[in-house]
Formats: sequence, C-alpha cells, structure tokens
Amino acid sequence: MGDITRLLQAARAGDGQALDAVFADLYANLRALAASRLAGERAGLTLSATSLVHEVYLKLIDARHLDLVDRQHFFACAARAMRQIMVDHVRARMAAKRGGAQEPVTLSWAHGLAAPEPELLDVDAALAQLEQIDSRLRQLVEMRLFAGLTLEQLAQLSGRSLRSINRDWQRARALLLAQMA
Repeated sequence: MGDITRLLQAARAGDGQALDAVFADLYANLRALAASRLAGERAGLTLSATSLVHEVYLKLIDARHLDLVDRQHFFACAARAMRQIMVDHVRARMAAKRGGAQEPVTLSWAHGLAAPEPELLDVDAALAQLEQIDSRLRQLVEMRLFAGLTLEQLAQLSGRSLRSINRDWQRARALLLAQMA
C-alpha cells in the first residue's frame, strides 16, 4: 500500500490534515497536469494552472462525504473536478452579461480525437451522455483528457492491462465522436 493510500485512509478515519498532505505530495503533479491542459487554450484565458489546482483543492476539501479510496480514485475525482471547473469557467465567460460574443474556447489538447476541435461545452455534454452508456468509459476519458494521464498510467492506476485500457479508450473515442457528430 502506497503513502497516498495510507493518507487517504487516515483522511477517511477523520484525520483533518491527511487530505492536505495528499495535496502537498501530489501538488507538483496536479499543477503540471493543469498546465498541460491549459497550454492550448486562448491567450486571454484568465484561468491559470495554479488557480485551477487550487479550485480542485477547494472542491475536494468541501466534499467531506467523498471517501477517497486510493490514488486512482483521487485522480479520478481530481479529473472530474478539473472538468467541472473548466466548464463552469467557459460558461461564465460566454454568458451574455460577461461578453457572450467572444470566440469559444476549444480543446486543442484532446489527445487522439481525430475530429475538428470540439468546444469544451460540447465535450461536457458528450461525457454526460457517455455516463449514461458506461460510467467506467466516462471516467477513463476524464482521466485521459482532464487529468492528462497516459494509457500506461491509466493501466497502472487501474491494475488492468494496457491492452484492455487501450481497447476501452478506442471504444470511448468512438462513442464520443458519434455523440458529437
């Protein structure tokens, strides 16, 4: 059992400092992931990698009912939080009272999607539909696109074979592209 898993168990047992320690240990990883997610975004985007990670921290700290089990579960929840924060940020920017005529933000960083660059809100809607079909595939896509994990990292985190993860990734891509077409 790794240090992160032990800290998460301590957090579930009521240790208020344990989740802070998890974030301290993984802060550099989360910040690098956030920076890579935001690298392809417009220059005028006001959301920085640091603020995105801090928003994720606040979101996960507020979710007291969330029982984070292990490193994979932590990254899955962090990826979902990043997605929600980025979608909320785009929605707020596109709101009419905040200059809704601005150019939409696109996902130029979406690894392996061989389609025209979709808008973040379209991807969010497609992921909501994918949740209805297969929640495991939705989680895979979130961890791949929003947490920036490679297929190898996803296989290692989930304890499944790379071939199995790759097969799921191909299926998820096909379902997403069909929904977004």
